[in-house]
Amino acid sequence: MSAALPGRPAIGPKVPINFPTGLLRDIDAGASLAGLSRAAWVRRAAARALPEIFDGVLTPDDMFRFLDTAAKGADPAHEVDDATARRLLTAADDGTLVIQPFTTETLSTETARLSFITRTFIADGATVTLYQVAHGTTYRQPGEDDLARHGQHSLYLDHAAARAWHQAMRENLALATRHCEGPRS
Repeated sequence: MSAALPGRPAIGPKVPINFPTGLLRDIDAGASLAGLSRAAWVRRAAARALPEIFDGVLTPDDMFRFLDTAAKGADPAHEVDDATARRLLTAADDGTLVIQPFTTETLSTETARLSFITRTFIADGATVTLYQVAHGTTYRQPGEDDLARHGQHSLYLDHAAARAWHQAMRENLALATRHCEGPRS
C-alpha cells in the first residue's frame, strides 16, 4: 500500500536555477504584486519570453487589418511601401498568401509589452519579409467594463531600421518603468 505524497501535484520536472540576490529580490517583489508564488511568476515570465509561432493561410481581411492598423515607420525610407502592401493584399485575395512561422522577442512589464517580430510571407511563390515593432499597453479605460488591449505596430522592410526603432522603444519603456517605480531604497 502506498501513501499519497502531501502537497500539490507536480506541474513538471523541477529545474534548479541560481539567481543573483538582487534579481531574486525583484522577482519576489513582482510575484507579490501579481499575487503569485515565485515559481508561478517565473513560469509566466519564461512563457512570455518564448517566441510566438503561427503557420497558415491569411484571408484578405486578416492581411488588410494587419496592414491597416500599422503605424508608419520611424524612417519612411525603410517602411513597407504601397507596392508591397498591394502585392500582399493581391496574394491574399488569390488565396496564395501564406505566413511562415514567425519569431518574437518580447519585453513585458506590468502595464506594457514591446515585441520585435519577424514575419515571412510567401506571396505567389516569392518571399516577403516584414519586421514589426509592436508596443501595447493593458489597462482599463474610463467607461470600459473589462480590460482592453491597446497598442500599435510599425512595419519595416529593412531589418536595421526596425532594430533601431525597437531599441528606441526599449529605452522609452525602461525610462517609463523607472519613472513609475520611483526611487529604489
